[in-house]
Amino acid sequence: MNHICTWLCADKKGEESVFPQSAGQKSSSQSHQNIYWRCLIVFFITSRRFNKKEKHILFTNVDQLPVIEGKKVADILSDLEVDVVYTDFKYKTPKGYHGAFQNQFYEFSILEYIAKNNANPNDQYLIVDSDCMFIKPALRLFNEAEKEGFISFEIDSPADYNINGLSRRQMQKVFSELLGREIKEIPSYHLGEFLLCSVRNVRKIYEDFLELWPQLMQRHALGLPKLNEEAHTLSYLYYKNNLHPSANNTFIKRIWTNPLFYRNVSSSDVNLTIWHLPAEKTFGFVKLYDFFIHKSFRYGATIPTSQFIEIVQEAVTIPYLPVVRKFNYYTISCYKAFMKKVRNFSLSNVRLKLMPNPARI
Repeated sequence: MNHICTWLCADKKGEESVFPQSAGQKSSSQSHQNIYWRCLIVFFITSRRFNKKEKHILFTNVDQLPVIEGKKVADILSDLEVDVVYTDFKYKTPKGYHGAFQNQFYEFSILEYIAKNNANPNDQYLIVDSDCMFIKPALRLFNEAEKEGFISFEIDSPADYNINGLSRRQMQKVFSELLGREIKEIPSYHLGEFLLCSVRNVRKIYEDFLELWPQLMQRHALGLPKLNEEAHTLSYLYYKNNLHPSANNTFIKRIWTNPLFYRNVSSSDVNLTIWHLPAEKTFGFVKLYDFFIHKSFRYGATIPTSQFIEIVQEAVTIPYLPVVRKFNYYTISCYKAFMKKVRNFSLSNVRLKLMPNPARI
């Protein structure tokens, strides 16, 4: 059986990490987490449109699903026939390990669950970030992965380009030290937002991760270069198991859409299967959530496919960016940046007020 999955790992108070698009909100706050609840609902709506035979799963460490704008997330997921699997966030990095997106290591709690609970080695699991959406069926992607029980894609970055604290050349050195042998080639940096493996390969990867995890903690304690996030870690585990990136990526792309920062949209993007849209969390996903949840019958299931795709394309400005939407990006982005500064300024003032007056000590 083929499975399509995404996940939400909610940070608890005191365990927050940095999320650039949350406009200064704490990652433990409900308002921050609702950004991702909206994304994953849109994710499943688009997947259900094109992938009717595959089993859909949400993995989360949240035991009580929230209510957003009067709608119970649990009811929406039930309507979409999404199974909700609770898994604890077991592999937490210590404070100071790496500042951003520390809940990414939750993916290894997901792999643990699969390895321990699915006895069919040929079942396949596609696990992608919640800020992704489908615009075509995933069957061709599953068929391609079935040959080796694995498919992955790399970011072809320069060898010395820093990606979340490590360049690929630095990864080469870290890989060599972890494996205890010299690696002569520069390793691939695989897309962290995408994992597609058979249960057989999930078990191999998870077993090797169990061996790797204490090594990462030790390297952090000693101040040595380490694998900072899940993409670094998966790239190492793939390398160790001789699992190579596919040279034929016609399936998924990390598409940046906001012209204020970076826009890499291409007309050929409409031919992909999955769009990963990090910059659309508070733009297109919000618009689509409102449309499918509040303005559509059965989450848009009755809309003809051609019209459905047009609605999605317009919401995320792919492949075209109308002038009015360009203005919208600028105004909202500037407002969010301003509010982030206001929050940071207010927090600084609170800290100053809490500091003792040295004249009174």
